[in-house]
Amino acid sequence: MKILLDAMGGDHCPDEAIKGAVSALEEIESEIILIGNEKLINEKVKEFYGKEKLSDVSSRLSVINATEVVENTDKPLKAIKTKKDASMVKGFELVQNDEVDVFVSSGNTGAFMAGGTLLVGRIDGIDRPALTAIMPAYKGSFMIVDAGANANCRPINFTQFAHMGSIYMEKVMGIEKPKVALLNIGAEEEKGTELIKESYKLLKEDKEINFVGNIEGRYIFDGNVDVIVSDGFSGNVAIKTSEGLGATVTKILKEELMKNVWTKLIALMLTKPLKRFKKRLDYTEYGGGILLGIEKPLVKCHGGAKEKLFKTTIIQAEKYAKSNAIEKIKKELEK
Repeated sequence: MKILLDAMGGDHCPDEAIKGAVSALEEIESEIILIGNEKLINEKVKEFYGKEKLSDVSSRLSVINATEVVENTDKPLKAIKTKKDASMVKGFELVQNDEVDVFVSSGNTGAFMAGGTLLVGRIDGIDRPALTAIMPAYKGSFMIVDAGANANCRPINFTQFAHMGSIYMEKVMGIEKPKVALLNIGAEEEKGTELIKESYKLLKEDKEINFVGNIEGRYIFDGNVDVIVSDGFSGNVAIKTSEGLGATVTKILKEELMKNVWTKLIALMLTKPLKRFKKRLDYTEYGGGILLGIEKPLVKCHGGAKEKLFKTTIIQAEKYAKSNAIEKIKKELEK
């Protein structure tokens, strides 16, 4: 299997993308192809790794040259149409032509979504592709669909998000009959806007979905549901809020434990539990966002990704590409 990684798009590229790719090769069997400035990438690889280290992975690590980069400041559609030799644009072409099995990028999110839709193409019958996010919970993890692609939705979008999210959690995460909930301001069926109430009815009537009702924001991290359906605006706000809260809690805890000699001694005794606590809150443990509803496997890594997140996203991308989830989505639509 060939995994294509955009080595130029993110805030810390190509350095962290290269390191993440090499780290991932130690845990996966697939080949990784880095796409971007070939000269710069090769120089960085030599700088980071000696001949002894590279001999273990060189047979599964290669580079494809791309002379342009889609910057975060670029307008998505314009960049996709005009930067023909950009690493992201060439990546879409390679995955569309089946020259690689899955494409991962940490570049411009708007351009990634536009390129996925226009250059790779939607699955027939999918009204709107959705961006996902896997989040840590008290028990296990859960997926939010949509996580930022569609600010304005129709009821049909919510049902399609539910189907695609369920298939992903079943095929990739191994969860049988994933529980689906609708993000809302209350658990009662009559709560929410007209859009949410109409979407609730459609989800409730759809017997192919294991729909368990509404869920309030304060309960999403309990781990009692596997897929949370939302419009992209609300979903993205929920994700960003949780990331900020997690960072704040960690910062406050560290500050309190470093206050004096006694709290420092307590912190020393709690070293292992604190490490486990930090790991459970760490979103980099769960990989990137899948762009569901597209004909080929596309995975969006966080723009600020460093080595660890690149590694987990590459591992996640391999699982997704092997899962046959896209074919399952197509069969569900045929029904």
